[in-house]
Amino acid sequence: GYFLGLTYRMHPALTSHVSQLQYDNRLESDSICSNRSLSEVDPGLHVLEVEHEGNTVLSIEEARAILELLPKLIGKDWIDDSGGGSPQIARPIVETDVVVVAAFNRQVRYLKTLLGNNGYPDIRVGTVDKFQGQQAPIVIVSMATSSSEDLPRGLEFLLSPNRLNVAISRAKWVCYLVRSPQLSKMEPSSAKGMISLGKFVSLCKPKTSRR
Repeated sequence: GYFLGLTYRMHPALTSHVSQLQYDNRLESDSICSNRSLSEVDPGLHVLEVEHEGNTVLSIEEARAILELLPKLIGKDWIDDSGGGSPQIARPIVETDVVVVAAFNRQVRYLKTLLGNNGYPDIRVGTVDKFQGQQAPIVIVSMATSSSEDLPRGLEFLLSPNRLNVAISRAKWVCYLVRSPQLSKMEPSSAKGMISLGKFVSLCKPKTSRR
């Protein structure tokens, strides 16, 4: 196949993370991606560390952190330059502008119930496979698993660079990666696992906020 080195979706601040993770720093953003804006929200990848223990495929703590994050995003002014040449008018971010990607189906089901019961029934929630090819101004990724001791399907699945790439690159402006800080302290049992862990740690380095 052919490598297409230009994205028309992601802001450059987000593309740089995806490019390093999966494309040997060869992926760049078209200039149109810099014409978009979301008020009071910096573009790029924001890592939100949430302390929890013993979670395998469900994290109530991460789900609650996402619920607390949403009021800070819904209603913000969003300008999406589609390249048509016409002046773009700001509009408020609505629920359908947010995609929540969870690593496991059980986390998906819990998030759908929690968000629906708290006034966010129209936010799209699903696994990476569901959102292949889709996009949104805002993407939130929930890792759910607490640590290497709690991994249900192996490190290579949870920290797969390809799956992380697909999840993060759904975003036009910003992606929030919600995760346990213990995920950076795993002990890989294979060379492939070591590579996946190294890429994940590098991905999470730039901007980290702790709750």
